[in-house]
Amino acid sequence: MAILNQFHSGTSDSAASNQNVCTNPERENDNFGKSVRIALLPNERYWFPIRATHHRAQQIYDKLVSLKDDNLEPYLPLLRHIEYTNEDFNNPTQYIADKPLDTGLLFLRSTLNDFRALLQYRRFLAGMTPYYDHFSTNSYGTNDFLTVPERQMESFKIIVESGNENIIVRQNEVPSLISGDRVVVIGGPFAGVEGIVMKYKHQKRVFVELQGVGRYATAYVPGAWIRRINA
Repeated sequence: MAILNQFHSGTSDSAASNQNVCTNPERENDNFGKSVRIALLPNERYWFPIRATHHRAQQIYDKLVSLKDDNLEPYLPLLRHIEYTNEDFNNPTQYIADKPLDTGLLFLRSTLNDFRALLQYRRFLAGMTPYYDHFSTNSYGTNDFLTVPERQMESFKIIVESGNENIIVRQNEVPSLISGDRVVVIGGPFAGVEGIVMKYKHQKRVFVELQGVGRYATAYVPGAWIRRINA
């Protein structure tokens, strides 16, 4: 697309060389306590989490959609809930509304090159800030953009889009993940979710952690719908 090509033309070689992004493949070695990972390929597509400053997630999402570029797949996590009109106090009207999971969080699936190019055009995407991977370094010894593996992203989207009011999405409600079985949900509204099964407030739930972003959990899942994944 023309506008994205314009972004690319404004990306300097020096900027690109300073942002050799790593993903989550196998570790190469250890560097002062941090994992060293293989750099992302420039033309492969990955999920990049984005922090939107000043609660601009919806605004940035709308701008990314307006580019109408098939190579860019923005995702704004929305929670579906029921609201009531207050026009008639005695007989309020129910309606379904979507609101952002977090007004400062969205994701973009794109190539590394396209993501770099977009970040160069700050005037168009004001407030768009990438997450950096502080858990590992690349082959150059620097922290790069954080990426979310495809399978984790799929599980996260299933939880958010389930429409279940009992999912856990607020970070202050999510406990630190302790040792637990890695499982996949094989039935019900959360089928396909992979994560760690734990009891939370006496209910069995499956937790998904997007490293560096947050932890999220399904509502109660019966044991019959859970299958252990071999480590």
